[in-house]
Amino acid sequence: MIKPKVMIFRLISMLHSHHCYFRRVISLRFCPFFILLFIGVAILPSTLIAQYKGTASVSQGKATSILNANLLTCSGGRVAGLGTIKSKDSLLWTVPAETQFANQNFPWASDLNNVCNGNNFKNTTEALAALDGSDIVTIDSDGEVVTAFVFADNYFEMYVNGIAVGKDKVPFTQFNSSIVRFKVKLPFVIAMLLVDWEENLGLGSELNGGFAYHPGDGGMVAVFKNSAGNIIGKTDKTWKAQTFYTSPITDLTCPTENGQNRISDLCSAADSKDGSQFYALHWPIPKNWMGKDFNDAGWPAAVEYSNAVIGVNNKPAYTNFVDVFDDVKSDGQFIWSSNVVLDNEVVVRTVIGESSSAYLEKGNTLLYPNPNNGILCLQQNQPPANIERLRILTLENKLLADVTNPKFPFVLDLDIEDGLYLAIIDSNLGSGFQLMEFNRH
Repeated sequence: MIKPKVMIFRLISMLHSHHCYFRRVISLRFCPFFILLFIGVAILPSTLIAQYKGTASVSQGKATSILNANLLTCSGGRVAGLGTIKSKDSLLWTVPAETQFANQNFPWASDLNNVCNGNNFKNTTEALAALDGSDIVTIDSDGEVVTAFVFADNYFEMYVNGIAVGKDKVPFTQFNSSIVRFKVKLPFVIAMLLVDWEENLGLGSELNGGFAYHPGDGGMVAVFKNSAGNIIGKTDKTWKAQTFYTSPITDLTCPTENGQNRISDLCSAADSKDGSQFYALHWPIPKNWMGKDFNDAGWPAAVEYSNAVIGVNNKPAYTNFVDVFDDVKSDGQFIWSSNVVLDNEVVVRTVIGESSSAYLEKGNTLLYPNPNNGILCLQQNQPPANIERLRILTLENKLLADVTNPKFPFVLDLDIEDGLYLAIIDSNLGSGFQLMEFNRH
């Protein structure tokens, strides 16, 4: 792109060199008007960019360099390119995202359903039977095997306690779903990089419905099961979600920020036949975003989206596995940032297997046996009269029981599935909590 100062110089020089032509067509007294007009056109882009008041770097137009023309060739799939673009503050950005797709040391996720390589499994039993155990990433040798089922629109990379455990085999389309298995002790931290891929690199859009610049949507759902096959975690609005690349932006006065909330959900997402001069917003991703101790307290909560909004009801990679993703007792929700259309690179995080109640302090185990069959007893060193309140919650923080001054042995008269639950005990000595495994069989 020609810099504004150079453009102005060239335009003025052109006017002087052709001044005889202008004299024949119009009076020379109008030449200053044309000079000012050309100057205005030259500086207009800079004026528009100055309207943006946020913390992001702003780029305009398509990627100027192609790093990879197509990361994966898949029959019926879109071209998954990778490029770079320089923002107006002279920073270089990889679009749609800097990923580990080409890093052979980063483990691949296993296939739940993947038409690109022919693993078109029709149910979870069939998909799991195809695994030989070599896919399991060990984080804690004395932990248990956790199985994650993931459908991402389009691409994901997953870390557990800062350790890479699985990446998507298909960066763009056709749509696929994945299995990631790892051995870990509870609680553990999940961190995922999510990318809504694009055909128009740097402009967050693709060809669709006759429009060359259609802003596509993202979305990701995941369900985590323990070695007994019980759901111990799922995606929902309790997760954190932060965006790092937003495009296309047609009006730079539209995006706003409130603390660490990067807000664009009111900006236009209309299709366009020519969006080649639209804008993009880029934020640097913290180097330790996947770490167990990374502080995401200031990040906004994830936003839940329905199956209809994401558009999965016609995709076998999802519909073949609704018994997992849409479990009637623990339904995983599609999540993203607050703008599932314009936000193209999003990081999500959560803790699985631990209470999110910040006021609690870990104390000694107060209940036994563990595992148990629904009858809870106190440790001998804790007088029953001291217990003021007992609460039982799922690991997703759904309250199942709330009893004041419980009598022990306490019978948990609830119709719940076998698995891990959270017991919170309030006493005159303080509050404590513990994970309890219920097994009625």
